Amino acid sequence: MQILTPDLAAMSAPSQSYSQKNSWLFFSAITTLSALLIFASQYLLISDDLYYDALVNQLTVAQVEDFIDKSHQLTWLPYVLLPAINLVKFSALATCLSLGYYMLTNRWLFIPFFRIAIQAELVLLLPNVVKLLWFLLIQPDYNLTDLQYFYPLSLLNLLDPTDVSTWLLYPLQLINLFEVAYWIVLAYTVSRLVGWSVNRGLGMVAASYGTGLLLWVVFIMFLSISLS
Repeated sequence: MQILTPDLAAMSAPSQSYSQKNSWLFFSAITTLSALLIFASQYLLISDDLYYDALVNQLTVAQVEDFIDKSHQLTWLPYVLLPAINLVKFSALATCLSLGYYMLTNRWLFIPFFRIAIQAELVLLLPNVVKLLWFLLIQPDYNLTDLQYFYPLSLLNLLDPTDVSTWLLYPLQLINLFEVAYWIVLAYTVSRLVGWSVNRGLGMVAASYGTGLLLWVVFIMFLSISLS
């Protein structure tokens, strides 16, 4: 099979080093941006009153206050876990894309696909920005359930989450226009990287990332059914 960009498999050592350095710079930037969005959500959207209103009918006042105190003590946890979560997430996507590329070309790429995974993450951060602006400006009167299940431009937003089975919540959230845009960005950047048409790049993304995503969704649905 003819490859239009043979230099990919024979990068010089300096170019590989430069590529890896850029990848970690992108990684740091995306992780920092994600942390800022978490910070904004924690301090602009979530309040003690929100927790109290959600739990007061299920727990005693003392239990609710204890829960709120513990949540305050753990506000640092997402920031500590975020780099590891992003590393696993981007590495998993890069591995899926690398496997798809290897199956088609018998060549293995990882660092370029790792960088693509990081860059494409910008698309998946947009719903968090929209969510923040939505509850600050459009729907300032909200409860914890609204906050938990809101995902802009998703199929779940067309339904009442309280009427949906628990195991269907995640897949319904996942069916959204931002996910479609994410696939398109992946297909475009992959095609630019390896010199393919966008359609062929989309086919590789569907076969690699799409398969991995399907397995992940099935796993989450299985957990939801087991724990419900």
